[in-house]
Amino acid sequence: RCQMCFDEDRLIALLAELVEELERRKVLFREQGCPNLDEYNKRTGAQLPRHIFACDEVAEVLDKTGLSKEQKEKVNLIESRLSVIAKQGRAFGIHLILATQRPDANILSGQIRNNMDCRICGRADNVLSQIILDSTAAAEQIPKDTAGRFLLYDGTGFQAFWGEGNDF
Repeated sequence: RCQMCFDEDRLIALLAELVEELERRKVLFREQGCPNLDEYNKRTGAQLPRHIFACDEVAEVLDKTGLSKEQKEKVNLIESRLSVIAKQGRAFGIHLILATQRPDANILSGQIRNNMDCRICGRADNVLSQIILDSTAAAEQIPKDTAGRFLLYDGTGFQAFWGEGNDF
C-alpha cells in the first residue's frame, strides 16, 4: 500500500489526493461532531485508515535554487500542499514525516516546521539545532564522535542503533 514517487508531477497529484481526502474527512467529522480520526472511527464504527506521507531529503524537493519560473511554481504548489497537511492533517489521520540533512530555514518554511508535532535532531551545530528543535540542545548534548544519537523536541535522547563507541 506504499507508493514511491520520483516525479514532480506525480508528487503534486499525490499531495492533491491527500488534501482532497483531508477536506472530505473534515466534512465527515463535522457531520458526526468528531474532533479527530480516533473519535470518528469509535463513534461511527468506520475504520478510516491513517495516511502517512514520508519524504526523505525534503530539501531536494523544495529547493528552488537555479530553477526556472515554471519549476519554481511546481515547488510552490508542493510546498503549499505540504503546508495544508502540516497544519490540519493530524486530527484527520493524515501525517507527514519529512527528513532532511540540512533543514535550512529557506528550504523548509516556518509554517511547515512550526506545524510538525515531533522534531528529531541528530548531531548538529548551534544553528541547525536551533532551526530543528528551537534550542541548541543537539549541539550541546550529542557528542561529536557518537553516531546514531538523537534528541526529540522535548529533550529526550535516544540511540538509533548500537555499535562501537555508543554507550548511551
